[in-house]
Amino acid sequence: MAYRITADERARFKRCRRQWDFASPHRRDLEPVAPAEPSVTAAVLAALAVYYYPGTWDWPHELTQSLVHKAVERSLNHAPNVLPTAAAILDCYDAWATAVDDFAPIRIEHDVSGLLPDPDEPGHGLTTADGAAVVYSARVDLLAVDAADEYWVVRHLVVDDWSHVDGLLRDEEAVAACWAWEQDYPGMDIAGTIHNEIRIGGRLDMPARRALVTKKVAQHEPSGGGRSIPQHRRIYARASKSHSDKRIEQESAGILRRTRIRRGRSEITSVGVQLAVEAREMLRDPAVYPAPGAHCRNCEFGAPCLAMMSARDAEPLLANEFRRHPGDSERKPRLGQASWGFGRGAAPPQW
Repeated sequence: MAYRITADERARFKRCRRQWDFASPHRRDLEPVAPAEPSVTAAVLAALAVYYYPGTWDWPHELTQSLVHKAVERSLNHAPNVLPTAAAILDCYDAWATAVDDFAPIRIEHDVSGLLPDPDEPGHGLTTADGAAVVYSARVDLLAVDAADEYWVVRHLVVDDWSHVDGLLRDEEAVAACWAWEQDYPGMDIAGTIHNEIRIGGRLDMPARRALVTKKVAQHEPSGGGRSIPQHRRIYARASKSHSDKRIEQESAGILRRTRIRRGRSEITSVGVQLAVEAREMLRDPAVYPAPGAHCRNCEFGAPCLAMMSARDAEPLLANEFRRHPGDSERKPRLGQASWGFGRGAAPPQW
């Protein structure tokens, strides 16, 4: 069985070794006993997966929006007090997205993975001391194709205020997802990343419809073979001339800001070596220590960490309020996770 490192585990390891030690499935593998409270952020992200479902992209707007609202209701079933807020955010997002959506969705919430290379032995995969392959896995919020037939990894970010562009340029998780996608689907080049920010910290001002220009890329356009071909073949075709070769393009519309960052070949391909170096450090039973910072405010292990920093025994607290993660179980299938769109884009052949 492969030794799997997820994007979340990597982030924890680089952010705080103590948090990583508590949560990693290869370490203590703990999670809070009490379930997480339903949040507006989680509900909005779940609804966006329905919003960009490839199979309904060309449906009448009224039908797709009803599905989006049902997704919000499911997510906030036990928190009806925040349901109106989440619904209002999504209605506002939908109104503004008309002005900036210039791609067609191909896959939503899709898991991809890649075998990490051995930094010391080019051409070989990294393995554990027991000989297990070391694999990096990531979940892609959305894979999209634009009018020039270029593929983009899209990250949905629910924020209180806009992120700094430098932070988006250095988004390791997004670039690593590009690398993992290309490892899972050989021959499929990712042009870059799109950071889809939804700002919920301000007013929900709705646009004047007459002022918006629709950029939506339809799924039924013939570039990808059209609906008459059951499996796309865009993987065999060259992308047409892109609209722009700019490194960064940014556009804002109300509560929505779209930042498109073109990633170079070397930027994506070099990620594997960086991931392997970090993975090898994880495998060597590294020193565990806390790294206090702003992230501590939202850390589920805040109480036991404070106890340890005060030289108190944290084990009773860990035993009462945390449990071992029950293990990965098959998620309930979601529309668009395992099927490709019927118009633009491509499903690669079965290797």
